[in-house]
Amino acid sequence: MQEAILILDHDAGLASLIARTLRNQQIYCLPVPFGVSLANAREKNARGLIIAAGDDAVVDLSGFDQELLTAGLPMLALGGATRALCEHFGGTLSEGQNQDQPETLGLSPLPLFEGMTGGERVYHNLRVLQLPDALACIQTATERCIGFTPEGSALYAVQYPIERNDPDALQLLNNFARLVCGMQTTWTQDAIIQGAVQAIADAAGEGRVMCAVSGGVDSAVCAKLAHRAVGERLMCVFVDTGLLRQDEPEYVIQTYREALGLDVTLIDARDVFLKALRGVRAAGDKERIVSSLLGQVLYKRLRYELDARVLALGTNFNDTLYGGHAPDALPATEELDLRVLEPLRGLFKDEVRRLARALALPATMAERQPFPSSGLALRVYGEVTQARLTTLRQADAFFGEEVRAGGHDRRLWQYYAALSDNPDERGGYAIILRASQACSSEACASRLPFDLLERVTQRILGELKDVARVVYDLTPSQRYAFME
Repeated sequence: MQEAILILDHDAGLASLIARTLRNQQIYCLPVPFGVSLANAREKNARGLIIAAGDDAVVDLSGFDQELLTAGLPMLALGGATRALCEHFGGTLSEGQNQDQPETLGLSPLPLFEGMTGGERVYHNLRVLQLPDALACIQTATERCIGFTPEGSALYAVQYPIERNDPDALQLLNNFARLVCGMQTTWTQDAIIQGAVQAIADAAGEGRVMCAVSGGVDSAVCAKLAHRAVGERLMCVFVDTGLLRQDEPEYVIQTYREALGLDVTLIDARDVFLKALRGVRAAGDKERIVSSLLGQVLYKRLRYELDARVLALGTNFNDTLYGGHAPDALPATEELDLRVLEPLRGLFKDEVRRLARALALPATMAERQPFPSSGLALRVYGEVTQARLTTLRQADAFFGEEVRAGGHDRRLWQYYAALSDNPDERGGYAIILRASQACSSEACASRLPFDLLERVTQRILGELKDVARVVYDLTPSQRYAFME
């Protein structure tokens, strides 16, 4: 089993950021629950541990396996975990001075800090540490201790903010993984591709492989890997749920056949999904129903493909951590002698995109923006009807056309339209436009040009007579930290 740095998840967004940062450096790491046991860490072949706790976090060690502290595994504790461990070892905390003001950072000459610049930094929620004799100070802020290591230990506890695009934060993580833990750069695209292809080939044997495709980058990469593994024994299946964007079924079939050289079987299940969603309003119920139905449709298809031995799904690591993957577990796969395989299950979304480029997938597919597995059902606020889907599909197409025409799509994480009932006495529908881009650990609303929003509004109100209002959503989304 591959050696790994385990990231103890006290803060999901921070754990995801650290994992993606290290994997970008070709160092394999794995987010795990904060309460992971020593035995489980050893089962995962842990070479080192990082406690991902935010700078403002209050960390309760009652759910933490303290055997990890004496197991000899190198450990890097961040943020609130540093303060909690200081008290655990008999130290005390005092309030930091000059909060949110520049502090002069001092770092001990340790491999952990090799190549870091020190100098002035602004800290938030900084606490000064009063250490007992058994702890040695390794980090200071204007000559006051803010980080430590127990003498003779490979535990390092620092109050250092891990932020996106910070070279010193990258250096700190890289130093811990390589210089302290001795990790090698084995997490490469070639290794990932070879491992996935071999796993699919081994599972399939001489049988065929069915790959469920959706039009997104995950299932496209999965299909390409499966094709490398079994060649013409691969069959791709695309389910038209009726919850897709404008012209999406046609786009998927054409792209797979012309750009990827893969044939795709289209299953028209629009009536089935629309009927199942009748009267359903809650987002969670919509996701559950769509996921379950997708599983049933694929299972029905598999009953006619008796020589199929593997169902390949494009589930990625974000799906397994934070939900949203489809379909749910298929019923009674044992009677079909079938194995469900998810070759991308260990990959973050940005890793899947890099794999797509390595596999020479077209840019339109490799960079395709995230789309919920329950499709437009999740973007209709309230009951899903054919009329609402038709209106939303057209409004979403208008918005997308204007965004792409202005070249704004290259800097956006996601852009789309949603639909709800208009809240005033005029009735009709309200269209909610949303465009998000990366801002630190979340996705903030993009400042799109006002004339673009005006043009979209005029098109929607002029061509969609059942729409009475168009608004632009400024709400930030923390889901970006998990999705990319």
